[in-house]
Amino acid sequence: MKKLFLFFFSITSGIVFSQQKAETIVKPKVLTKDNVTAPVYFGCEDYPQDKTMVSCLSQKLSEDIQSQIAFFSNIAEYLHIESAQSKINFIINEEGQFSDVSVDGGNPIFNSVALSSLILLNNKMDRSNIKIQPAKDQQNKAVRIKYNLPLRFMMEQKNNDFETFPSENRVLFTLKTDEETIEVRIDKEFNLTTFGNNGSREYYLGKFSNLFEMASIDPYATAFDAAFKSGAIDITKGKIDDKEYKLQIKNFFENDPSVQVLITVVREENGTWVEYYEYKTKKEFNQSKFASLTYR
Repeated sequence: MKKLFLFFFSITSGIVFSQQKAETIVKPKVLTKDNVTAPVYFGCEDYPQDKTMVSCLSQKLSEDIQSQIAFFSNIAEYLHIESAQSKINFIINEEGQFSDVSVDGGNPIFNSVALSSLILLNNKMDRSNIKIQPAKDQQNKAVRIKYNLPLRFMMEQKNNDFETFPSENRVLFTLKTDEETIEVRIDKEFNLTTFGNNGSREYYLGKFSNLFEMASIDPYATAFDAAFKSGAIDITKGKIDDKEYKLQIKNFFENDPSVQVLITVVREENGTWVEYYEYKTKKEFNQSKFASLTYR
């Protein structure tokens, strides 16, 4: 089982998590108003309104963010992401929720995970009917507090296989709509681009800074939803040795670091798709003849 460590600092320090290795990062800025009480995170209700309250907020929020993004180690292993960093900008608003969430970072996949962490925490609070007690001004009126929080991921064992691939792009997913098939591709810099195919031609659709942005608009939103509900997402398909194969990925978005990301090869036999082989490591798959089906 992979080990992840998240180091807790005060709210004016950063969060670092890695596989068996940690590194201090730049301190985030905390933008607050003078003479304003700190938000009271759930689990911190018994702390006094001083530095210990802020420390509790930092620790509890760090723990909850870790629980939401721990599965990124699986994604990183699959995509050869050795390190990534992002900064989450957010507000704890008057209703005690995270709002105005945005991310800055060079890796769109890690940006997606960082952005989704606070969205998922909002959903968790709604389901559990709990709220963060918002900050209060001197008139005891709820006010908005703005924070930014850097995150950094590091893989202890580096793998440069991606640099040896004989192509600039690989297919990450294939999504289907009634009108077209959409390929989501990733390049060596982890940029996301989409290409459509209506059966007669292929055409460029767009570029996205993160998967969350892509999955929030149609036709991608509907196609992603259908793919996630199926439990397996199509990567691509093609012929090898005159036989038709389809590649699928399982557990890519499974929020559990102990669950492996699996690549399954299915083969068409007598008009139906039958599971042919399942790869449990990216290295094994990348050394197989089927990896070439993902090259673009």
